[in-house]
Amino acid sequence: MLTATASRPTNNASWAFFVLRSVFVSLGLFALLRLEWIEMRAVLPFTLAQAALAVRLFGVPALPINVTLACSGADVLSLCLGAIAAYPVPWRGRVTGAAGAVGLIVAMNVLRIGTLGRVAESRVWFDALHLYVWPAAITLAVAAYVLIWMRQPTAIRRPETPRVDTPLRLSSRFVVLAGILLLAFIAAAPFYLTNAAVLSLAGFVARSAAAILSLAGVPAVAAGNVLWGSRGGFTVTGECIATPLIPVYLAAVIAYAPNWKRLSLGLAAAVPLFVALGVVRLLVVALPASAESQSFFIHAFYQLLAGVAIVFAAAFWRHRDKTAVGWGACGVAAGALFIAVAGPIYLRLIALAVRPPVVDAQSAIAFLPVFQMALYLALWTAAFVSAGWRRFAAGLALLISSQVIGLAALDTLHAHAGLTMAVRDVRGWAVAAPVMIFSAMVSLGRPRR
Repeated sequence: MLTATASRPTNNASWAFFVLRSVFVSLGLFALLRLEWIEMRAVLPFTLAQAALAVRLFGVPALPINVTLACSGADVLSLCLGAIAAYPVPWRGRVTGAAGAVGLIVAMNVLRIGTLGRVAESRVWFDALHLYVWPAAITLAVAAYVLIWMRQPTAIRRPETPRVDTPLRLSSRFVVLAGILLLAFIAAAPFYLTNAAVLSLAGFVARSAAAILSLAGVPAVAAGNVLWGSRGGFTVTGECIATPLIPVYLAAVIAYAPNWKRLSLGLAAAVPLFVALGVVRLLVVALPASAESQSFFIHAFYQLLAGVAIVFAAAFWRHRDKTAVGWGACGVAAGALFIAVAGPIYLRLIALAVRPPVVDAQSAIAFLPVFQMALYLALWTAAFVSAGWRRFAAGLALLISSQVIGLAALDTLHAHAGLTMAVRDVRGWAVAAPVMIFSAMVSLGRPRR
């Protein structure tokens, strides 16, 4: 006889989903805060307000210090809020945890700016506090806050759910390991930040980002560990590679790996995983923004809104409980990451198979292949349907084929008959095709009785 908990995810599966969703949300927040409009109208004023508060509390700096966007605390805030938003608790608990995290980070950042201003005359003390002491203190404080928040009874389970049914438990082993590894990570900072291997990885990240941008048609070149593009130069330092997430990730692998095989795979995946995250982070920063791109997103607003609504609808259809919101957010994040990172590359690959349209109002046709692929991936992520990888791959192949055939037909109609497809019809096709293919694959993938 099956018990009521037979279909619940295992502890390891729950942790894997938590980590995956945390990464998606963190990258999404990081990308959002890096948008030029938000940087200039929200992040920069927020940073200057912290600097002004630091001056009021600590006095005028001994020497003038340059408070830039890098001093905003937005990066650590994205990581912290990503972990809190991904943790499976009621939304009231997440909002409370996020509010406390924002208050803690702002308070520590004001203290950091104020103390750096007081020791600005001493280069030794300034470098020590700026490069080692304050990054370590903020990392430990934020990590401790998140771990303590997770340990609270209201954060561990929903009030109406028995404790034994908790899908995600925070073990004391993980907490202790995370604390020890974070301390070791901080203590070793003077050594690995100048290590030749770390600097070599930084150069690899810069070269990889330059290659991806070049493949997407964006002028970019890497010189050493510096990426040069249309928005200027971006230096990839040791701090960009050696993120405090590494010791937390290693603690999770060691604490929750069920056997030596999984442990070995988890440890081996650490370097490529964080190098890939470094490349994505650099791409988010370096991708150019323009008035043309803002106009495009204004015209495509309702198409994007429809895609988001459909993804959340698929999540509620599949899960039918409060976790559907999290699954929907995870699906939207997966689709957004595809558009931001792999979209330009995929569009160039499609262009190799079919000629781009001559007439394309609002760039709707050019955006269609990327949007459809992103929506298809988002639907599978949000619904998490167990139809099998063969059904997923078959639907993927069908979607790509429909794009190539459809775009070729549009080109032929325009060349020989002078006919063009209306923008509303293009946007309707962009939404309908991946939804129909996804539905067909799910229906065919259901087991017969």
